[in-house]
Amino acid sequence: MIVVLAWIFACALLYGLVKGGVLVFRAVRARAWRAPGLWAGGALMAGAATTGAYLAGAFAGLGGMDMGETCGEDQYDSAFVAAHQNDPLFPLHNWCNAEHDLVPSWVNPTVTGLAVLTAVCLAMTAVTGVARISRTLSARRVQAAQETQQREQKA
Repeated sequence: MIVVLAWIFACALLYGLVKGGVLVFRAVRARAWRAPGLWAGGALMAGAATTGAYLAGAFAGLGGMDMGETCGEDQYDSAFVAAHQNDPLFPLHNWCNAEHDLVPSWVNPTVTGLAVLTAVCLAMTAVTGVARISRTLSARRVQAAQETQQREQKA
């Protein structure tokens, strides 16, 4: 069951990366720099990459061996690890002892940077979407006013 869920999750991440890439590619090819699709695609790609980097850090050191074998028997401090079992979910740590962490050093800055990029892309998607809607409504109002003026001139 867990394997099936892992495959579904992996496929969802891959779909997010691919769909985001397609949205960005279409917007760049059309030179639509202010299109919401460009920013939505960037948000999809950055969100999927954030999730992937977080999972890489969360599962660091879980290679099937117990922690003593993974860290090396001379480095593993079970008292220190037990004291840090209830650490928060971010920043990620998988401690062997006070000096050795199994989570690679690139994971936490990458997750932070990609999360900020995702938030910025989502905000820009909202801004460009609202701007597009307001431009469309304004153009419709102008068109309706012109049609009304033309009808009045004919009558």
